[in-house]
Amino acid sequence: KKMRLLLITLSLFLVCVSSEFDPFQNGPYKSMHKTFFPILTSELNHMVDVFVPDTDQVVESPIIYFAAGLGALIPGECYKDLMARINSHGISVIQPSMLGNNPVDNYEGIWMKEIMDWAELHLREELANAGLQDGLILDHNSIFPMGHSSGGHVAVEYLKHQCGNARGTILISPVDGFDPFGLIPIDAVTPGEYLNYALPSLILMAGLDNVKGINIIGDLVPACAPTELSNKRFYDAFPGNTWFVNSTYYGHGDVLDDFYADAVHWTHFCAVADENHSKDEYRRHIAGEIVTFVKYVMGHEDCEVLKFIEDPSLMPVEATVFSKQTVLDPSADICDQTECKWQEEPFPHQ
Repeated sequence: KKMRLLLITLSLFLVCVSSEFDPFQNGPYKSMHKTFFPILTSELNHMVDVFVPDTDQVVESPIIYFAAGLGALIPGECYKDLMARINSHGISVIQPSMLGNNPVDNYEGIWMKEIMDWAELHLREELANAGLQDGLILDHNSIFPMGHSSGGHVAVEYLKHQCGNARGTILISPVDGFDPFGLIPIDAVTPGEYLNYALPSLILMAGLDNVKGINIIGDLVPACAPTELSNKRFYDAFPGNTWFVNSTYYGHGDVLDDFYADAVHWTHFCAVADENHSKDEYRRHIAGEIVTFVKYVMGHEDCEVLKFIEDPSLMPVEATVFSKQTVLDPSADICDQTECKWQEEPFPHQ
């Protein structure tokens, strides 16, 4: 009897250990990637890459709407590894691309609402026709606008027009404006002002964002994410709860799949991590931070999981972190979940 009791106790312990949340390891779900083209898909006006958990188990999945680099011009093929890691934890990603459109219009972000409306009406059926298993339930009431590089501008501009069903926003090395030279004044952020919406936000900076990839011709070519146009510029403008994680030794394009990240390296388009720092580990880190943030905001995990965002010693790569609580209610408990707050004018500084 004692031996049986010992075995039962040990089994329960192993179950608890194995089920403990670890955002930096792949979750239980396989990923399905499907690209939908407007010519071939009913009522769709843009090319859309969709990455979803593929399972026969019922999973209610919040949705990240992702605006990629170059103002949502980079296709989903370049981010497959990152997205598969996110999908493995039950989170879906919809990535529209604005290929062939006026690039200035891309940055206004309003067009993302068209994609959301199409997805709510048609996406689940389209995925079923493409062979997705039956378990996925897309939660259209829980969305997370996310952007990489100048795609961060697009995500912010969408939220400046409306909260919609946004629960939080995620920016990976965000860059403001149309170009890194700052020549075309279509900025999403006005330095010294808060934005006109407040919701939990996560900013994931690459430490080499502001380092030039091309430096053989002096100062003629700017960094991919100049200091004055990126990262901290957005952090300072967010009036809601905001976390900032800086991955010290990584570059602006290192979040891309290896082939495309290597292309950034070969062309010296942006500064990149050296050979001592694994890009695979960086993507594992970025995915883990995104998964943690979504799970925290959704209440799928308790507030303790914020340790994976706030404690660099738990991260797969070297990083520095800082955060701030909302200026709208500084006394509020960080664990309390709040709805997006929106108004016509920027929130005032207190």
